[in-house]
Amino acid sequence: MSGKGRSWCRRAGVFGDLPTRLLRRGLRSLPWFLEPVLLAGWVTLFFGLAGPQRRAVMANLGAMFPSWGWLRRFTGAYRVVWNFSATLVDAARVETGTGEMDWAIDGIADFEEMAATPEGCIILTAHMGNYDMAASLFSEEFGRTVFAVRAPEREPELQKLKEAELRRKEKQHPRFRTLYNAGGEMLGVELARILREGDVVAIQGDRVVFEVSEMEVEVEPGLKMRLPRGPLMLARITGAPVYPLFILREGWRRYRVKVFPKLELPPRQRGSEPAAEPWARSIYQVAKSHWADWAVFEEILKRKGGPA
Repeated sequence: MSGKGRSWCRRAGVFGDLPTRLLRRGLRSLPWFLEPVLLAGWVTLFFGLAGPQRRAVMANLGAMFPSWGWLRRFTGAYRVVWNFSATLVDAARVETGTGEMDWAIDGIADFEEMAATPEGCIILTAHMGNYDMAASLFSEEFGRTVFAVRAPEREPELQKLKEAELRRKEKQHPRFRTLYNAGGEMLGVELARILREGDVVAIQGDRVVFEVSEMEVEVEPGLKMRLPRGPLMLARITGAPVYPLFILREGWRRYRVKVFPKLELPPRQRGSEPAAEPWARSIYQVAKSHWADWAVFEEILKRKGGPA
């Protein structure tokens, strides 16, 4: 295959920009009642092409629910991809101005406490719901800037498309900003400065992608979870309060934000990190309760005695 042919295949693949461009173009003229038809085709295509991602979701579900057989893990993975794809469609609806979302908040007292905190704070979240859509919406409620940290896209064409989208969103929501975790130590320095200045950092604590430093934590007897080390280290170094917050898709264009009380991290100990366990469990417990919303396409759960 020629270089041009390989480029088109790459752009049309799971991580390419062409599916996203086609989706947005189609949504501009697609009636709402045909949306499930588009979604069904999109999910089936992604589920068929994304073999490594499908197997990773099945492995995580198998580790989380060891009694599940192959068929239940397979259908569970399909449900995860369906919810993930639905959030992409919803985000595209908002981006193209062809739809609005309904939001509800659980833990409003904790949300108001977080918003009223005069010092900088960390929102600990996971790859659930739609991260960018919610961050821009709720940034106005804080009265200060919310910096959302995200991993760069795998393909440069999609990265360029996403950056243009986020720049438009930042113009619409002046208190919303996006920072990319592109590796290196400079992001940590920048985030520490942001927290010292009293702003908010929203960061996903469950994405082990690219060359990030990771830690392995036991979240249930015999079950270990791989997590990026950076977010916890940021909380330790800055001393900023941490509020777990998760976004759940409840149905057609309906989302619920669950805010939990401030995470109490135990004091540091020489030679160990006692905060790793409550940090990891705050993510795992929500992911297990709402597994269909947990769109992590890397294998990060491993049960002792499970399949290699």
